[in-house]
This record gives sequence, C-alpha cells and structure tokens, in this order.
Amino acid sequence: MLISQCVKGSMKMVLARWFRVLGLASIALNISLAFAAQAGNPEAIEQKLFAEFKPTVIAADRSEIITTGDRVVIQKPGLTMYAVASPMAPLFTYRNGKIGRGLTGLGKDVEISVKTPGGTAADYAHRSFSPGEKCWVTGVQVEKDGVLFLLYSDRYEDTHYYASLKIAFPNKKEVPQADEALQLVAEVLTVAPPEIHTEMPAPAVPVAPVVNPAPKSQPASVSGRYNFDEGDSQLNFVSDTGCIMIGPGGTQSAGKYRAKGDALIMDCTVTGSSFNLKIQGDKLVAEDGHFWLRETAAPPLPPSITIGQTKAQVSAALGQPVKVSKAGGKEIFYYKDMKVTFTNGKVSGVE
Repeated sequence: MLISQCVKGSMKMVLARWFRVLGLASIALNISLAFAAQAGNPEAIEQKLFAEFKPTVIAADRSEIITTGDRVVIQKPGLTMYAVASPMAPLFTYRNGKIGRGLTGLGKDVEISVKTPGGTAADYAHRSFSPGEKCWVTGVQVEKDGVLFLLYSDRYEDTHYYASLKIAFPNKKEVPQADEALQLVAEVLTVAPPEIHTEMPAPAVPVAPVVNPAPKSQPASVSGRYNFDEGDSQLNFVSDTGCIMIGPGGTQSAGKYRAKGDALIMDCTVTGSSFNLKIQGDKLVAEDGHFWLRETAAPPLPPSITIGQTKAQVSAALGQPVKVSKAGGKEIFYYKDMKVTFTNGKVSGVE
C-alpha cells in the first residue's frame, strides 16, 4: 500500500513537470508566431512600391532618358548627387528623420575613387538637392534593412546627376509591414502630381512681326515666334504681356509673361503654374539647358529675269552692270554672279 502511494506520487510529479514544459513551449511558440505575424513581407513592400513609383528607363551610359516614369519630390535636405560621369552613384541614407552619408556612404566614395584612375570621387561635379526639387526614380530594391532608391536628375547646365538613397527601417532586424514602409518612404520621397496641359480651341493665331534683337544697352525683350529645341512646340508672343504655347498637334495654351532685365517669367493662365527663362539674344534658355529659338524672316528671293525683258527692266531689277560688252549685234551685261545677253535690245539669254 505504501509502495503504491509512492509510485502514484512520483507519477504526479513527472506529469506536472511535463505540463510545465509543454506550457512554456506553447507560450514560446505563440510569441514566435505573433512576432512572425507582425514582421513585414519584402515582396509585398516591393509590389506596393512599384505600384506607387513607376520607374524611369535611362540609357546604359546614363546620358539620357529613354522612357519617363514618375517624377518624385524630395522632402528632406541633405541629398547630394554626382554627375553621371562618376563610375558609381554615391550612397546616402535616411535614418531618424535625416539624410546623411554615414560610414557606408563614405565607403562608397572610396570605391568611386578606386575606379577613377588618377582622381577621386571629389573630382566629379556634385549638386545638392533641396526639399521641393524633383528627380526621377530609375530603380527600387527592398533590402533586409531598408528600401534602396536609385535617383536620376534632369539636366542642369548640360549635366545629369544620380545617387542611391537608402531609407532605413527603424528596426534593422525586422522588416515592417508594407503600409508602414510606404509611410516611411513618404517622409522622404513623394510622387509629383502630373503636369496638366489643358487643350484649348485652335483660334487663328496672329503672328507678330519678327524684329531684330534689342541693343545691349536696352532691356532685353521678346517678340515673334520661338521654336523648342526638342519636340514640336512653339511659343508665340502676341502682345506686350500675352503669349500662346503651341504644343504637338496644334494644342494651344494661353499665358502671360513679364521681363525683368534678361529674365523672362512665364505664367500659364489655365494651370496657374510658372517657369523662368533667360533671354539670350534670339534664344530663351530654360534652367535645365533646353532653349526656344526665335524664327527669322526668310531671305528675299533673287530677282527674276525673263526672256524678252528690256535693258531698262533688267537694270531696274539688278542695278547697273559691272561691265558691258558688244559683239556681233549682241550686247552683254555682266553682273557679279550673272551674265545677261540682249539681242535687239531685249533679253535673249541668262547665265
């Protein structure tokens, strides 16, 4: 009887230990599952990012844009891009509300210097980008510790710039949920709204007379029609303050302008947007290097001399000849680039 009670007591203690072990294991499993449920999925983040940011395709040598995607607006200071002549893009990181270089970025500059025979990363042109400025996204990659954006700028003084910007996750060991990752990205980069061009009926456009450029001693001015250096677009200045932009297919947008010295400020009356141009003789140069070139009047056609005209008619059209000769009943008027033969006082040949 005593032995039976001892055995029963031992069994109870063993079972109690097993229940405690199984209970702790269950709790640990539940905690692990809870953390797994909270951790984000990199593929889900990448899908949302590509849905949010349409990438831009550039040439292999980074010299130009092949297909445009979405432009993004930079929201934070601290980003510097290098000229595309640099063999690699510089690396900047957004962490704790700030964009900075960090040790990783400095290491990237070392790599650039190594790949620059006889030079360093500092030898390439740099440009700092301020909040509100825009650029293009050429690539997006979700990594274990953040989202890496490849950025590419418009042309500034005939130079494109590029850079890599990593938006670091708050917890290096945990990927956030997709919505949280997008909120973090929005602190630094947001998609720029599309530029709206309102089509207007195509009224008859009066063409202002073409005039010569104003003397340098006078304030710069504009008049007449200007053609864009890339694309089928024109600017037509129809009054002292009014202008019309003619786009591809003949679409027209009215606007106003004002000149201050050699600076020209254009205002679109439809969208309310404005942009600045610099007056350089017959050119209107934009900030990105593109320009509008004024149309010039076609040169006058040479006077037409026809068979049968009299010497008086020829002299009225061409002026007095340089030389006159007579031979065998014919008379020849010599001009700088022309010879007119008369027979019986009338034109019989022109050479």
